Amino acid sequence: MRKKVRRDTSTCSSSASGALSTLPVAGLSALHVLRRMGSVLGRRVMVTGASGGVGRYAVRLAARAGAHVVAISRNPAQADGLRALGADEVHPEPAAVPQPVSAVLDNVGGQYLVGAFACLSVGGTLFSVGRSSEAPAVLPPEALQGDEGRHDRSIRTFYLVGDPTTDFSADLTWPAAEIAAGRLDPGISRRGAWTRHTEAVQALLGHRLHGKAVLDLGGPAGPAGS
Repeated sequence: MRKKVRRDTSTCSSSASGALSTLPVAGLSALHVLRRMGSVLGRRVMVTGASGGVGRYAVRLAARAGAHVVAISRNPAQADGLRALGADEVHPEPAAVPQPVSAVLDNVGGQYLVGAFACLSVGGTLFSVGRSSEAPAVLPPEALQGDEGRHDRSIRTFYLVGDPTTDFSADLTWPAAEIAAGRLDPGISRRGAWTRHTEAVQALLGHRLHGKAVLDLGGPAGPAGS
């Protein structure tokens, strides 16, 4: 017997298309990494690059899942916004974090990955999602020593579409509904016409873009951010 599936289009009709366009990579990456962490209820979870596209989703989703969220952002101007998303602590770098964490979602790489790995407690896992720093991650030999309080830690790489048979439709439906209801902020910090793509790319490469940029093919759809 074939099962009829009713397609619910209410989410699309009530949400801005620009907000929904941020979901497929940034939103799903954060969602899938948090699922791989297992239950984060009451656990300390670090998010590096927390003011970026993936980072903002990760902070909000981890907080809603009951985690004590430790956000890492180099820009102090982002601290209040990250706390509003649900971050319990905001620090400029992993070395400033006073207590160990159970898991890390790392978007930065380089020495931020090294520092975040050093913050892991016993059995903790760091998920390497991005490498925005474009810097090499050089672990000192002692970083891999499994002495008391530091054993059974691991680093896992992440690739969203590693399984080409994965159906992401259900995963997209839930966060889209949350955005429509105002419970999930996509963090759009820049929006404008596609003709201004050069400015958006330069802002991204110059680390001046905090959150997501949305470019509209059909022309301007709201003011462009700075």
